[in-house]
Amino acid sequence: MTPIEQLLPALYRQTPEDTELQRVLTLMLERAERDKDFTLEQLFPSTTSGWGLELWERAWGIPVDRTMSDGRRRDKILAKVKGTGTTTLEVIRAIAESFSPYPVKVVEEAALYRFVIWYLGTIGEVEHREDLAAIVNELKPAHLAWEVKYQQVGESTVFAGCFPRQGDQSIIWEVDCR
Repeated sequence: MTPIEQLLPALYRQTPEDTELQRVLTLMLERAERDKDFTLEQLFPSTTSGWGLELWERAWGIPVDRTMSDGRRRDKILAKVKGTGTTTLEVIRAIAESFSPYPVKVVEEAALYRFVIWYLGTIGEVEHREDLAAIVNELKPAHLAWEVKYQQVGESTVFAGCFPRQGDQSIIWEVDCR
């Protein structure tokens, strides 16, 4: 931000009192600018923090728990926002993605009355799985079962073969596991 004294005519820089007044006004304007930016961040669930989190949680009927980290509370809010409307596979996918940086695929197994949430590119656990479970159980139809699975693709060649006995021939095949 440009200091206010540079925006005013030279007349306002002639006395020490005027210079001090302009310096204080510049500090106040900078503080107001920071406060405005912080307040605007509270309008969106992806950037909210502090008191804004509590407002979003109350608006969406999520119990307020100040012992959780801001990131975890933000994830719960985003999942709740994404879960509005009719529950479809796309809604479940969007909710699951809000709990992990990895891509998600949801596979419906209609004959078994269930669906599987696949996290692609990771073998590790999803952060705050209990929050994911609570939101999915709240939104999914009651008769459907579900589970979370992980999939990671590795590039390597697998060979299958056997150990020869004396006088036997060995055949080794290359197996494509994709």
